Amino acid sequence: MTFKDFVELTRPVIGGRGGVQKYVRSLFDAILTDDGRDILDDYSDSSYKAYANGTTQITEIAKAMSPHLDQVEFASFIFEFGESAQLELCERFKPYLPEINARNVGDEIADLFAGIIRTAAAVKRKSSTSPEDDAEPIEAEVVDDEKPSGAATEDPKMTVIQHQINVIQNGEKNFNLTNNGTMNFKF
Repeated sequence: MTFKDFVELTRPVIGGRGGVQKYVRSLFDAILTDDGRDILDDYSDSSYKAYANGTTQITEIAKAMSPHLDQVEFASFIFEFGESAQLELCERFKPYLPEINARNVGDEIADLFAGIIRTAAAVKRKSSTSPEDDAEPIEAEVVDDEKPSGAATEDPKMTVIQHQINVIQNGEKNFNLTNNGTMNFKF
């Protein structure tokens, strides 16, 4: 489950009257220890809104929050809401948490939320260079005789395409290779 999904499931039930950015900040505040709450001051309302909408992943804030997660605190936050809200949360989360019930709703949702944050924190950034860019150059030679290599025998049901163009792409390094002569190339 993504953080966006989590917000979409919980906000209609426990979201209150404020904007989505206020709600997201309150979720983060509820799962952090006292010494971790100052982390939230480093992020703007537009960041919290982007997290809720899924336009920005929570990876960065999750990395800062992970050492300060307090699932018991978040479970208490859930249990502060009335019984009807807790039952509604049970119904909404049943497909994701089959064991959820009125007695463990806070604990189950706290475990799920902490898992979402830890998973996001574990995401590694894509490296700027791909392994293909580090590949050794390959020298190849294409030789074309009267009969193409691997050519099929004459058959009226078969069409042999000659002089086709093969396009080989290697990142930003592209070249065309025709099979009507000899070509040496490096990439």
